[in-house]
Amino acid sequence: MGIDHGRRSLTAEVTILLTEDEAASLLNIQPATLATWRVKGRPHLPFVRVGRCIRYRRQDIAAFIDGHLADRTGQV
Repeated sequence: MGIDHGRRSLTAEVTILLTEDEAASLLNIQPATLATWRVKGRPHLPFVRVGRCIRYRRQDIAAFIDGHLADRTGQV
């Protein structure tokens, strides 16, 4: 059972934390690109700071991918 401090409780099944390297690998980008995105704040990709370590929730990576689906490259 998760701990609830006024937020929804999370279980290990729902919250899988990925390292920066693992997240970059899923997105097929360099870890340095993720660092740049964090500094610039765009594109928006939530992250978790655990001490000095950066982690990404697997569901946030999936949502990021779903939110950036495109069917063409040209502008309207």
